[in-house]
Amino acid sequence: MSDMKADYHSAVRPWHAFAVGSVLAVAAFYERAQGFRSGRQYVLCHASPALNHLTLTALALVAGAFLAAVVGAATATLRGKPSRTSFLVLCMLAALALVITADSVDAHGEQQAANMAAEPFSEISCDYTPQVYTATPGWFTW
Repeated sequence: MSDMKADYHSAVRPWHAFAVGSVLAVAAFYERAQGFRSGRQYVLCHASPALNHLTLTALALVAGAFLAAVVGAATATLRGKPSRTSFLVLCMLAALALVITADSVDAHGEQQAANMAAEPFSEISCDYTPQVYTATPGWFTW
């Protein structure tokens, strides 16, 4: 009986996956919101659809991390005990992988913004109002 109790307490529970994935996703969203105030800034002559696309992709990846946590915890709760631990660990790893991928996408966007900002300035080719791109400081790629 004590062996069963030890196994029960060592298992990963659905709320673990939810907590890990949620904390990662909320922290990543917060990081991006703070990045608008505290990240490196690049002044660009034009609004860049490519940079907007990369920003939206990174936000979608962070939302996917949260979704992996919620769906993983709910699915594991409904499925019951068999193979639940490995499934929950897989969900937590998926959430982590999505956050790391979002940081990589943000780093790529920052590199593109740096390249665009380094282009020679011409008043004729620039928009009337310059665009400011603020890079998000990433945990894995800064």
